[in-house]
Amino acid sequence: MIVDCHTHWGMAWAARDGENPARWLETLDRRGVDKAALMGHANLVRVDWCQADNDRVARVAERAPDRLLPVYTAWPQAGAQGLAEVRRAIEKLDARGLKFHPWLQGFSTADPSFREMCAAAGEAGVPVIFHDGTPCYSLPEQIAGAARRFPATKFVLGHAGLLWSWRSALEAARLPNVWLCLCGPHMRAMEILCRQADPERIVWGSDFGFGLADTIGYRLSAFKEANVEGALRERILGENARRLLGIR
Repeated sequence: MIVDCHTHWGMAWAARDGENPARWLETLDRRGVDKAALMGHANLVRVDWCQADNDRVARVAERAPDRLLPVYTAWPQAGAQGLAEVRRAIEKLDARGLKFHPWLQGFSTADPSFREMCAAAGEAGVPVIFHDGTPCYSLPEQIAGAARRFPATKFVLGHAGLLWSWRSALEAARLPNVWLCLCGPHMRAMEILCRQADPERIVWGSDFGFGLADTIGYRLSAFKEANVEGALRERILGENARRLLGIR
């Protein structure tokens, strides 16, 4: 089984296909991907689009419930309304995860409202997935600081530090509640991460869907070409993601 832990229903797809994921799923089929964590895009750009785009992600996921696992967001800047959206996502929309992009959304991981969101996610057993690897708000060490404050919450570095911060991501992943998603590091970095990080807390993703380009082929080929032991590669592509996202 291959589970892509980092995809989006991007604005380009929504503009072209509305809420029909048929052509989106064709790319997964072509690459042999069985399931995908589906995140929004518009909801990460503007706070006033957040609830509507969360609902859109839910409806798109409902078109292929055996394959698409909905992941939603909220904005700490919205205060109590943002926390209410987190609870709605968990209790009403069957969230398999929460996605935050502190760099794009423009908030600090030390924001008091964001801390409440992390606590709520931990109580519900829902992982918190981050864009990471870019300053000033999305560095792995900043996310590690939040993970220390909420040891009962699973934190996922959605890019494992990207190309330049993967060493910091490796240090962050020494915390027992921090996971790495191999969606951005170069091949050598992936090899080192797979060798030195906890093999039970590494997953794979492509960032497919932000635009119309097929990023799955590149990301998957890079991972498969990396010098990673075969059984570990299979665990990263499938079993670890099953545990993280609650796939039965």
